[in-house]
Amino acid sequence: MPKQTTSSIFKLREEDAGGGIEILSAPNVQAEGGGNSIRDELHLYRRQRILSSAAELFSQKGYSGALVGELAKKIGVTKPFIYYYMKNKQDILEQICTATIDLPHLVMDEVFSEDLSPTDSLHTFVRRFATVQGINQNYVSVFFREELNLSPVVRQYVIGRRREFDERLEKLLRKGVETEDFRVSDVPLTARAIAGMVCWIFNWYQPEGRLSIEDVSQLFAELTLNMVDARRRPDQTV
Repeated sequence: MPKQTTSSIFKLREEDAGGGIEILSAPNVQAEGGGNSIRDELHLYRRQRILSSAAELFSQKGYSGALVGELAKKIGVTKPFIYYYMKNKQDILEQICTATIDLPHLVMDEVFSEDLSPTDSLHTFVRRFATVQGINQNYVSVFFREELNLSPVVRQYVIGRRREFDERLEKLLRKGVETEDFRVSDVPLTARAIAGMVCWIFNWYQPEGRLSIEDVSQLFAELTLNMVDARRRPDQTV
């Protein structure tokens, strides 16, 4: 199962919070001189637009209740336009879900490449992970609600990536235990508790509600440090 170009679909940084899923502006062919790169960029832009609109539609109506014709109307294109870029409705769903399961790994890649203590690394990861979960809410909602509609091949990919996520988070917790930054009696269970807390944001978070996604993300990061009984706290927000 090939990985998706997830980083071009999702917003990954806190400064993007509140803007929802990032859709790139249509490329300016005259300004950039045309050529294969422009065609590729335009192709990617249109695929992004289809996936973003489909995630919103599927989140509102459910995968089974949404029609490709409705998606085309929502975007302002024809059904053949959709089918030029996507094989079918199943393909759209599976691209949304594979991109979503890859999302936390992108955050991990970014955070874990930094030279941080286990405490700072965990705090930063949870804060950034919670942020991207909140600002990409439609994608995450579709992923969790429609996973049973995936093909066996894609479902196995999702299972593998989820297992890999657990292993990477457990590795960080064990490192913190070894350095005496954390006190954790059950690392696998704690890793799942952290993941469950953050992943469930899609089900209750309201952008117009009492707390901003920045507030929620910061609070979740602090709750996580309490959960692992962190000995040393970050000196400042990373």
